[in-house]
This record gives sequence, structure tokens and C-alpha cells, in this order.
Amino acid sequence: MKFEIFGKDYNVSDSLKAITEKKCAKLDKYFHDDADATAKFIVTLEGGTYTTDMTVVYRSQTYRAEASSDSPFDNIDLVIPRLLGQIRKQKDIWGKTKRGSENVYEEEADEE
Repeated sequence: MKFEIFGKDYNVSDSLKAITEKKCAKLDKYFHDDADATAKFIVTLEGGTYTTDMTVVYRSQTYRAEASSDSPFDNIDLVIPRLLGQIRKQKDIWGKTKRGSENVYEEEADEE
């Protein structure tokens, strides 16, 4: 999984990058260390409030979560569980089988 961390009006520190990558290790079990998965973090500072936007793109699926607070470190703790919830929900939907029995049609004999 690739990580990209950007800052708008904010210089992202090395400690924030390290903590983000460490906490995103929870996502590896869903993507199986696939090189196609990309996690993109955008940290924005506006008037004393930090907004963290996380987007994960995996094959044709896109997952996105956003959080705002006074600390960018707190935002990571809010964003990752939201994203994990979306991934779990999507995985459950794909894993379910349809209800009911299969439609079995008998062939009709041609009467001549």
C-alpha cells in the first residue's frame, strides 16, 4: 500500500507521517499488501482548525473519510475507524449470497 501525505497551508511533520503510516497498518489486512492500493492524506489548516481528508483507492473502489479538530493527530484517530467501517460494510455486501432458492426450470417435451 502506498501512502501520500500532503499539507495545505500546513507543513506536515515527520512525526505525523510516521504515526499515520503506523496507524494505517490496520488497513493492510483488507488490501493484502497490494501495490494497487493508494492512501492519500490531505491535512488542511484553516483558522486554527485542522481538517484531515483520507482517500483510499483500490482497484475500482474509492473510500473517503474526513475529520476536523484542533489537532491533526486526533484527526487520524477519527478518520481511520470511519474508513475501516466503510471497507467492512462493502466487504460484507460482496460476501453475502442472495436469498432464496435457485430457479429450476424443467424442459418441456415437444408433443407431436
